[in-house]
Amino acid sequence: MSADPNDALRAPQVTVAPLVARAAAADRRADRRLQTAIEDFFLAENDRLDDRTRAAIGTLLTDAIGAIAGEIVGHAARQLSGQWPRPEAAGLVSRLSASGLLRDAGLMSELLGQTRQDLLADALRANRAPGAQPVLLAQLAGCGDGVIAAAARLYLQAENRRRTVGGARGSDFPAHLHRQLIWWTAAAVREQLIAAGGPLDRLDRALVAGAQRSIAAHDDDDRLDAVALRLATAIDARPEELADLLAGALDEGYPALFCAILAHALGIDFGEARTLVLDPEGDVLWLALRAHHADRAAIARVGLALADADPRRDIEGFADNLDAIAAITPEDARVALGTLSLPADFRAAVRALGRISA
Repeated sequence: MSADPNDALRAPQVTVAPLVARAAAADRRADRRLQTAIEDFFLAENDRLDDRTRAAIGTLLTDAIGAIAGEIVGHAARQLSGQWPRPEAAGLVSRLSASGLLRDAGLMSELLGQTRQDLLADALRANRAPGAQPVLLAQLAGCGDGVIAAAARLYLQAENRRRTVGGARGSDFPAHLHRQLIWWTAAAVREQLIAAGGPLDRLDRALVAGAQRSIAAHDDDDRLDAVALRLATAIDARPEELADLLAGALDEGYPALFCAILAHALGIDFGEARTLVLDPEGDVLWLALRAHHADRAAIARVGLALADADPRRDIEGFADNLDAIAAITPEDARVALGTLSLPADFRAAVRALGRISA
């Protein structure tokens, strides 16, 4: 006798909870997609990341997290005398991204700054005249001043490390961000190892030991921006030397050195100087150059080099404003830049209050 499918007592029991949960999750995803689409639609074109920058940020983040995870797992496995699966970097990035941890303003600011600085360096070098050879760093490395020469050689080494694909890039974050990224990565690695059936006995202590080892090995003084600042301090350019030195650094494709020389001249940190240089409008940069007596020709040289290397910049608008920029007196420029001399945390608080009251 066959079962009657319409008989509720004899029909197979169906568990609806998983289906309801999946439907609710799909509803939430649809809402997030809508909110993201709305935010994207109303973004100003200059505020939107282009595909190349987005991809470069992803590569930098994946390389850094992959290198950190490899160090942590390698050390932890040696401690526990085990063979653990190598963490999959893209999966770690996806997990950290989904958790919201990577939505950190300090980390994303550094990632964006490093990425755009590197893309600018690539473009500047590609724009060199055919056959032109960089001489600025060679001259500094071979000069009679031993302090400058040693700093220039260290800068060239740091540039080479910075441009190395893979693990070397993981160490070029400031110490506080590097430490933060290590602990986040260790937590994501822990999840992966548990999911893969890794040994749980003493796992946490081994991961902590591996993370602490990576933190201890990080040398903040070896980072490119720190080395560049030491070179800029050693040079200590006089006002009449500054414009040519800045223009030369751009001409030869060394935006990190440009930022460092500017930071030293203005008395601000490297990150703030980098922000001025990478700003596509460039208004504060032009004031900074005028405050240090850069003439029309020097500002034009810097502006054209940046505009040729960065498609976000309006080269025609810069040309139209060049005479007005050159007409600003150094004294007026210094007054306009007055807040730059204030402590960074103080200026951040002033900006935050301005956003609240706006």
